[in-house]
Parts: sequence; C-alpha cells; structure tokens
Amino acid sequence: MIRKFLKDRRAASQLISSAALIPILLFIVASIANISVVSNMQTLVNEAAFEGARIGIKSDTPEQTAQMAVVNFGDGITGWKIGDRLSVITSLKNDMLTVEVRYTFYLLGGQHKTLVGKSSLRIGDTP
Repeated sequence: MIRKFLKDRRAASQLISSAALIPILLFIVASIANISVVSNMQTLVNEAAFEGARIGIKSDTPEQTAQMAVVNFGDGITGWKIGDRLSVITSLKNDMLTVEVRYTFYLLGGQHKTLVGKSSLRIGDTP
C-alpha cells in the first residue's frame, strides 16, 4: 500500500515538471522561428535593394527603373507593394544610384518589425 502511494506521488511530480517545461519549450521554438524569419527577410530586403540598384544603373531612368525592379523582385510576397509595408527610396547624386528598401512585417507574437536594406552603385559600373 505504501509503495503504491509513493509511485503515484512520483508520477504526479513528473507530470507537474513536464507541464512546467512546455511553455519554456514553446517559447524557445517561437524564438527560433522568429529569428529565422527575420534573417530570411533581411536577406530578401538586402537583395531587393541590390537588384534595384543593379538594374537601375543600366537604365535611362535609373530611379524609376530601380523602384520597379524592387517591386518586381519581391513579387508574390505578402504586402510587397509600395505603400504601408514597403517603401523604396532612390536617389541619384554624382552618378551614384542609391536604393533604400524598408519592409515591415509581423512576427509570431504579433509585434511588427521593419527591416532596411541599402545599396549604392555607380552608373556605368557592371556588377
């Protein structure tokens, strides 16, 4: 009788310790997912800025062409249209085209994150 009582007590303590670990494990998994998403999106924003600058320097209208190239680069990504979530700023000074891309998205917890990518290329260069 005493042994049965001790076994039940151990099982209950194991259940409680397991239940306490579940929120911690979920937090770790969500954090890893958020870090992965931010990393991938930062790479995308940087590449979009570079592609915009690369295509823009080959055009007669570099600023407008760069903006169109950035929008076309992210075609199919949710919210990848110039507006609330995506902004593309281009400037042309001293034959240097600078493209800055800002993209806002939401993480798993509901908080929003804005990423910035910037690229500058000289007109006449061939990257």
